[in-house]
Amino acid sequence: MTIREKIVSVLRRTNTDGIPFGAYDFLLPRGYTERRIREKGCGIFHFEKPYLAEMKGVEVSVKEGVENGRPFVVRRFLTPVGSVEERVLVESEYGSQWTKEFLIKTPKDYETIQYIVEKTVYHVNYDLLQRAERDLGEDGVVLANVDRTPFQKLLLEWVGPERLFVDLFEIPEKVEELLCLMMTRAEEVYRIAANSPADIVHTWDNITEDFVTPCLFEKYCLPFYQKVGTFLHEKGKIFVVHMDGKLQNIKELIAQTPVDVIESFSLPGTGGNLSIEEAQKVWPDKAIIANLPAWLCFQTRKFIEEYLEELIQHVDRKRFMLCVSEDLPRDRWQETLDIVACVLSGKDVEGDSFF
Repeated sequence: MTIREKIVSVLRRTNTDGIPFGAYDFLLPRGYTERRIREKGCGIFHFEKPYLAEMKGVEVSVKEGVENGRPFVVRRFLTPVGSVEERVLVESEYGSQWTKEFLIKTPKDYETIQYIVEKTVYHVNYDLLQRAERDLGEDGVVLANVDRTPFQKLLLEWVGPERLFVDLFEIPEKVEELLCLMMTRAEEVYRIAANSPADIVHTWDNITEDFVTPCLFEKYCLPFYQKVGTFLHEKGKIFVVHMDGKLQNIKELIAQTPVDVIESFSLPGTGGNLSIEEAQKVWPDKAIIANLPAWLCFQTRKFIEEYLEELIQHVDRKRFMLCVSEDLPRDRWQETLDIVACVLSGKDVEGDSFF
């Protein structure tokens, strides 16, 4: 089987050829080490949006700068009904972004964001997907990446948890009105993805029970997953959702979703509170892509090998794989990933080192 075939077999819960190992393409610096671990079986996860979003009647300005040695970006959106602004810090090595000031800061801002959502037009853009699949070939998988689902977009990008939870209590009508509109528009995006040439549809929802409690998940996340999952499955798509937090208290609700793959699953000891054994038991119809723990980069070769060997003894190999889905230390990732690739592929490290 090719690397792509191995990964897809896990996503479809039919794997019979060992445990695949992958990495987000933007987290794997190109070069000698990257080529070497790919030759030992590490697959590439490439993300491409199947659409373009155009904000009609919205003037956008962008300011870039540096704050305490870290680059930041300020984006301002001016509309006929008001303006909103966000401030984002950018991690210098991998480009990860952290929102420091959210777009919605006052009740009036909900009206401005609603205007932007109403005026946004989505254009089909399958060319990049098809080109990416041709370029990547059998070295990995291309995922049709869609925006976060509405509640998660409000929570993590537009409002932030502190204000959103207060607003849900004090001005629920404004939050609900915006959410209702967002869900309607988001369906358009998922239908574009459903009709795309990609086999896999992915969203970065970053689900964790710390913020998305069982009652919030049941009210805002579950119905949306069920709705879009239905027409994704009608088109034969594999529905993948990035859930990288604590999931113990929402595991039964996740089981009710039509999500096929829980991606970036956090193992216990890495921020997760649900064991892989229990997760696979409660989700018998789902595959799990676990995040390779970053702290392994600080361990010895023997520890890493024993950790992985112990882990794979407790998983259903038909529907499990590991993937690099978070930043790894720049000065330590090379040797760690080489060891991981060797353990999972069974290929000898030949006793050499990168240090």
